[in-house]
Amino acid sequence: MTASTVPAAQPPLNTTLAVVATDAGLTRAQAHKLAGTAHDGIARAVRPVHLLNDGDTVFALATGDRPLADNGPLALNEVLAAGADVVTRAIVRAVLAAESVEGPGGMFPSYRELYGLDRPAGQRS
Repeated sequence: MTASTVPAAQPPLNTTLAVVATDAGLTRAQAHKLAGTAHDGIARAVRPVHLLNDGDTVFALATGDRPLADNGPLALNEVLAAGADVVTRAIVRAVLAAESVEGPGGMFPSYRELYGLDRPAGQRS
């Protein structure tokens, strides 16, 4: 085979999905902004992120049980910042809680196994 006939390696397909829910009363536009800002939480925790071949997505839900604080247009900022923070924390917690798995594609070791986090500190590589 020549270099031009060797099939190119397919990029890995990785998608991160998240749902951010709040009891705040948000308009549709505010919920859209929350989803976009919460997407920044993925960027804090996942590398690479926002590539053309991934499907990273955040959905935002608002129950409307509590109105936003009445301090003008900046009332939403606290909810937006919390959205990004909770997505970051959720991804990190999920990675640390995940276990190794073997499937048709091979063996996929967990983060803890890869970095020896299940071993005593003196035995980690």
